[in-house]
Amino acid sequence: MQRLVGALKELGMDSPALLTEYPRMGRITRLAQEQGHDIAFLDVATNPEHAQQLIAELAPAIPVVALHTRTDADLILRCLRRGACEFLTDPAPDALRTLFARLAKSRSAAQGHPAGEVYVVLPGKGGSGASTVAAHLAIHFASGGAKVLLVDGDSLYGSISFLLKLKTEFHLGDVLRDWQRMDDDLWQRLIFHTCGLDVVAAPSSPTARIEVNPQAAGEVCGFWRDRYDVVLLDLADARAAGDTGFAALADTVLLVAANELGSLQATRRAVEYLEKPMGGRQRLRLILNRTTPSSGLKREDVLSALGVEPYAILCDDWATLQAALLDGRPAPASSRFSQGIESLCKQLRHRPDPVVQEPREKKESSWLSILRHRNKVESVK
Repeated sequence: MQRLVGALKELGMDSPALLTEYPRMGRITRLAQEQGHDIAFLDVATNPEHAQQLIAELAPAIPVVALHTRTDADLILRCLRRGACEFLTDPAPDALRTLFARLAKSRSAAQGHPAGEVYVVLPGKGGSGASTVAAHLAIHFASGGAKVLLVDGDSLYGSISFLLKLKTEFHLGDVLRDWQRMDDDLWQRLIFHTCGLDVVAAPSSPTARIEVNPQAAGEVCGFWRDRYDVVLLDLADARAAGDTGFAALADTVLLVAANELGSLQATRRAVEYLEKPMGGRQRLRLILNRTTPSSGLKREDVLSALGVEPYAILCDDWATLQAALLDGRPAPASSRFSQGIESLCKQLRHRPDPVVQEPREKKESSWLSILRHRNKVESVK
């Protein structure tokens, strides 16, 4: 704390009001309001649990910056989830100057604009069509008048650029590299405009790696929320969503599974992996893709196997999507797939709660017996 006080003085700021111990719950917001404070720096190292409760109480009133002596990814996520706007480990003058500049930009951009919603889209298993769902969702949201950002976070496959036929010079890695000097002018140079929305592409080279830590994820999500009504982030898999911190920060995680046994087995594992970073399944939405009504798996079977009922079911429309891909355009509005996406958009804006429950004891179909048997084998291993 003394380093922070010294850094603030070096920046020419008035001496801050310094509390030497955590206040009781219910007092900290009143103290901040009575003394007219604009920002709070909160030590989260001494007592992380109590500090997080204070963050949740104070964050609706003024920006809260969490302080710690080291980078703790799990603690960063928990603090950001509670409402902290930043996480700081080195309260040096330069770091504080950059922090204040970011907060000023965010506050200015957010005036008169409600915070946008962030959707993370990922496959339960590769090849389930998650990128196709993300791209069409973005286009449908934009067609309804929303200001939409579509971000390709899969640096290996870069499916969004392929689907939308984009050739861009800049990508998500450039956004993160230039983050400390980010402003609206620079942002406009890094994005691509198409189909009525803004796109942040993946690198053109599959060898390029993009490293995102939870602190960076929190900062860019805040920037995006201030400028867009809807943000769709297409990620490679559940591990990428959890490790980067995007799963914890998202309003909704859309987990896309193909309607076949192998995909559901992988999706079951993805659901289990996401439970910790998401703090449960409340924000998880299961999208069952490429469904054939006559031969597809039943809702109750999927619910019994995964503990999550399908939030939406998209019909198999392979020929239409392939023709659209060759033409470099989205699927026609009259197609079964686009109609399913339109219904999904309406559901997401309404945001009905999903059905989440423990698997029920029932007579199992043959495919479900296989899945259960595999689960038991894995647990023995």
